[in-house]
Amino acid sequence: MMNVSALGRRVVAAAGVVSVLALTGACGADSGDDAGARKRSATAGSASPASSAPQQASGSPVSETGKGLDQKGLDGLALTSHDVPGYTVDTVTGKGSPVDHDVLTAYRAVTPAPCRPVYAAAELGSLHDFTAQVIQDVVSASDDLGQHASVGLTSYTLADARRAMTELRAALAKCATAEMRPSAAHPDAGLGYSGSRSRSVSGYGDETLAFDASRVVVDGGRGPGIPFTVLVVRQESTIATFMSLNPIQPPTIPQDIVDAQLKKLA
Repeated sequence: MMNVSALGRRVVAAAGVVSVLALTGACGADSGDDAGARKRSATAGSASPASSAPQQASGSPVSETGKGLDQKGLDGLALTSHDVPGYTVDTVTGKGSPVDHDVLTAYRAVTPAPCRPVYAAAELGSLHDFTAQVIQDVVSASDDLGQHASVGLTSYTLADARRAMTELRAALAKCATAEMRPSAAHPDAGLGYSGSRSRSVSGYGDETLAFDASRVVVDGGRGPGIPFTVLVVRQESTIATFMSLNPIQPPTIPQDIVDAQLKKLA
């Protein structure tokens, strides 16, 4: 079973942009409601500084070689509807739902090899094994075409968390024109990513990376691309990955979702 959000599964099952919109009401245009002045887009390249120095859930820093958070500790840092008023929060992985380590085998078989970290980040993961993971879909409850984000929290050893960011940074510099494809054994072998473009974002956590790309249906010929945007933030040994997609206009990640999650990690 792939560790990918329910939102992502619904979108990639669509054969085209119009059908995607019909199948996934949460993936439509930005609602532009009266909270717009408060919600800065995480795709705009601007970022607010973290409010405080990051801490582990235990209150003590994790060692370079020691383990990151366990599942119970990470579950407590995941979002709830109380953290993001006006949104519904659907937990896909963690918090009592199965966590799948087998996805690493699929990520490590993606071609071209230098772009595997980008593919894994688009799936809310990395090439490294983890100590705990939570994946959630956070969708505006205001209407069927509301703002949304898939949010992945993954805890590693501190060394592996740092390596994951270093590898993603290097891969983004190499993969702007790459057509990233999973192996034939991958459950989503007919789907891939293309056109990854790094964006400049700073001020979050200990390290921050961001990129835009398209998810494409390649089974039976290359289909239309579905644009999405990704924000990746390392806070000590935990990496928070935010993904939003939109088949109609440039996708944005609601800023209040980003702020709420990073506040819990700080």
